[in-house]
Amino acid sequence: MGMIKWMNRITAGTLGLGLLLGGTGAAVADTASHTSYVGNNYDTSASSISAKEIKAQWVSAMDAAADDSQGDYSVDQGLTASGGGQIYIIKSGQLTALDAQTGKTVWKFGAGLQAPILYRNGVLYTASKPGTIYAVNAVNGKKLWAAAKPSSPGASQLTVDGERLLVRSGGIQAYRLKDGVLQWTAKDETPFNQPIMAAGGLVFATNTISGAYSYNLLHAYDSATGKQLWESGHYSLPLAVKDGKVVVQRESTPFEIQELTTLDTLDAKTGKITGTTVYNPANINLTDPQHAPGNYGAWFEGGRIYLNAGNKLYSYPEAADPAKTVRDTYSAESIGPKDLAYAAGPYDERIIFTNNHDLYGVKTTDKSAVSYNGSIRNPIARLDLIGHGMYVIQTDGRLIGIHLKTAQPVVQLETNGHVFGPSLSESGMIIVQSRGKVQAFKEPDSLRIK
Repeated sequence: MGMIKWMNRITAGTLGLGLLLGGTGAAVADTASHTSYVGNNYDTSASSISAKEIKAQWVSAMDAAADDSQGDYSVDQGLTASGGGQIYIIKSGQLTALDAQTGKTVWKFGAGLQAPILYRNGVLYTASKPGTIYAVNAVNGKKLWAAAKPSSPGASQLTVDGERLLVRSGGIQAYRLKDGVLQWTAKDETPFNQPIMAAGGLVFATNTISGAYSYNLLHAYDSATGKQLWESGHYSLPLAVKDGKVVVQRESTPFEIQELTTLDTLDAKTGKITGTTVYNPANINLTDPQHAPGNYGAWFEGGRIYLNAGNKLYSYPEAADPAKTVRDTYSAESIGPKDLAYAAGPYDERIIFTNNHDLYGVKTTDKSAVSYNGSIRNPIARLDLIGHGMYVIQTDGRLIGIHLKTAQPVVQLETNGHVFGPSLSESGMIIVQSRGKVQAFKEPDSLRIK
């Protein structure tokens, strides 16, 4: 089928997303956080700024990522967990609980363990190198259960789905939360090399299929039985799941290029397409041979859909027909350079843009831009939004806590770390993860949400 005919077909079938989902308030099924940004997360020279200099209240060594075959990806995702006033790490192969206030060891458990660690409702889940899954009481470090049938070695993701613990280690294993009994397993000829997710009674997984060309294959499993319900090519994980409907973003193939952001709604039981919505917020003329690309990454949040166009962020109400709705546009180009790109948000009435050095925000209330550059001296390794604070870590290891509303630097800390995971908040402390180390300092009062 020719490109022009195909584009006409999907445009003619366009429906408002509210019709596709049956109303607003879709359960967002987004595994990626929009309160973090990872930039030049590597070493560089030191510098300083004029903000209150503080020291970490405690520092502890922890094990580095067991498998660093993906560079520093596993560090980017984080190697610690927190909850119940404690920080949980793997140290010398043991699951170790640290008091969040003092960093003192509360208890240790096991041997030969490795990240990831998952904390849920007072219970910790982790795995040994051979693949045995453990559930541990977070208060006293006592073993609750060890799975009788271990997963494959190298568990790379743990997630809770109702009364089941899902483990990704090439395939998927589902264990009963209360006792660790294996419920079901699922696998494909090609390993699941990307995060899995659970929503709407389904478990979704993707793998990359190689042949004449490489493409993503999305699998949907019944969460109770592990039975595969369907699989469909050229989709990554769903954007939203609601009322038996699954919204996914269509990916390009060598034969059908997605020139505009195209969202398909699939029947959750069969995977069949029941509707399609096409977004063209930049009003791109597809008949112009020099037209710019218009296929932007999308996600749902707070009853709206957001489209990341790099130097601009577009937004529509999720229930609206985009052809009949005026979209919101956020950009910092009025005061910043042209190479800025979306980094994080919306959060605390701010959307953040950066080019790894310059740092700007856009107010969601009136779309005016604000500069955070008075606080930055070196390239940005990563930033995380917590409370009213933007915690920026430069590539020289210096962390700067900036007030999102006033744009003023509040504190700075020389971490002496390299390659950083997500900064966390626990019991009034900010937890900083870096390769082989975790440390903490008191959350500044002015940056705390009261």
